[in-house]
Amino acid sequence: MRKLFTLSLLFGILLHACQNDPVAALQHRLMDLDKAMGGAAVTDKNKAVEFIKTSEALAGHLQKDNPDQYVDVLLKAAGLAKTVEDPRKAIELYKKIADGLPQHKKAPTALFMIGFVQENDLQELETAKATYETFLQKYPNDPDFADDAQNAIKMLGKSPDEIVKEFEKQVQ
Repeated sequence: MRKLFTLSLLFGILLHACQNDPVAALQHRLMDLDKAMGGAAVTDKNKAVEFIKTSEALAGHLQKDNPDQYVDVLLKAAGLAKTVEDPRKAIELYKKIADGLPQHKKAPTALFMIGFVQENDLQELETAKATYETFLQKYPNDPDFADDAQNAIKMLGKSPDEIVKEFEKQVQ
C-alpha cells in the first residue's frame, strides 16, 4: 500500500510539473507521440503530423532561450515531414532555421536540405539550383555539404544512367 501511495504521489508531482511547465509538457508529449507513430519507421501518419505540430509548438518556446534545442527540434520535425511526404512543410521548417538563424552551425544543413527537397521531392529543378547556389555563396567551405551542393548542380535533371556515364568518364 505504501508503494502504491508513493507511486501515486510521484505521478501527481510529475503531472503538476508538466502543467506548470509547457516545455516539459510538450517534450513529454513528443516522447509519447514518437512511440505512438512507430519511431523513424512511421507506422501512424496522423501521429507523425501531430508530432510535427507539437514540435513547432515546442520550438516556439525554445527559440529565444535555447537555440540549439530549437534547431534540433525543427530539424527532426522537418525530416519527419519529408518522411510522411509533406515536402512543403519540410521546407517551411528548414527555412525557419536557414533564414532565422543563418549563423547557427546547423543552418547549412537546413539550407542544403531545402534544395534537396525542392530537387527530389518537388522536382522544382530551377528553384533547387538557385537554393544550391545560395548555399555555395553563404557556405562555400562547408565541410559537410559544399561538395554535395556543387555536385547536385552538375547533376540536376540528369537520369541515373547519365550520372553513371559521367562518373565512368571521370574514373577513366
